[in-house]
Amino acid sequence: MGTRRAGSRRVVVLAAALLALMISGCSTATPIPDVPVPAASVAPPPPPATPTIDVPTVDASLAGQPPAAAAPTRVSIAALSIDMVVESAGLDAAGSMALAANPDIASWYRFGPAPGTTGATVIAAHVDSLRYGLGPFARLADAPAGTEIVVMAADGVEHRYALESVQSTGKPEVPWATIFDRTGAPRLTLVTCGGEFNYTTKQYQSNIIVTAVPVL
Repeated sequence: MGTRRAGSRRVVVLAAALLALMISGCSTATPIPDVPVPAASVAPPPPPATPTIDVPTVDASLAGQPPAAAAPTRVSIAALSIDMVVESAGLDAAGSMALAANPDIASWYRFGPAPGTTGATVIAAHVDSLRYGLGPFARLADAPAGTEIVVMAADGVEHRYALESVQSTGKPEVPWATIFDRTGAPRLTLVTCGGEFNYTTKQYQSNIIVTAVPVL
């Protein structure tokens, strides 16, 4: 009886040791390395088709450009004893055409047409000045139709015009868009002040506008 119990005890101890060994072996299993899984390769969608546009092109080289028109340098009206230097002018601080302070000097609007080109060539001058006195353009108001006007350009070419009309227009009604028109047949427009003088505003009430057409 005692021998059988001892044997049974050895069997139990052996079984327990074997179970512990099995558990210990499970706990020391080799871990699975963390290997990154590549993402599925997806082809990007094709770009949208670009429409074909035929753009007209022009020669942008200097050789392909038309020659610049020569600026006017002098205006003369023999019948009115007018012979004036013409200077190129842009805009003043108020956004109006800049004029030489001396009424003996005329100004050509350099952002507009030059003599002999399409549209209106605009030359203007003050009618008078407290410093310089009465200017030559003061005589424009009495010029008759047909009066010859000669404009000398910087290239030495003389452009001859025949006076077509003289208008005195109140300043608020002056059609400046028409005067500075860049389209239409070549023509010359001379502008100065006229009419009554307003001593409050220190301005003339009107503008004298002379239109002349080329003599062919």
